[in-house]
Amino acid sequence: MHHSVDTDDAPCVSLGGKFWPIPVLAAKQNKIIDPLILSLLPIFACWQTDKTAALATLGQVQYDALLEIAFQAVRYAHQDISREQFLDLPELIAAFSIIAQQTGVFAKTESEKQADSGEA
Repeated sequence: MHHSVDTDDAPCVSLGGKFWPIPVLAAKQNKIIDPLILSLLPIFACWQTDKTAALATLGQVQYDALLEIAFQAVRYAHQDISREQFLDLPELIAAFSIIAQQTGVFAKTESEKQADSGEA
């Protein structure tokens, strides 16, 4: 089932020579992505100061989490891409700063998120 997602002002990531808009993600994607991002916070923190050390801490579990985050984010606005097609795309690691921003995890403090959910 396809849904229409507004991608007009969305930042894009470049994967496989194509630009993929990543709109602000919906609850369905964030339910999957947010726990994965939170599990990777030590790696993201290390990435800010020492990319080599951050990459050295990437094991299979962490790499699978990164792939799942990126797949869910790209697929939100591009329902027609299969997991196999996605896994063939290069440059996945470069996409993560935009994807993380579009989840909202890093955009608001915990207290702001709680205030928003209390109003809904």
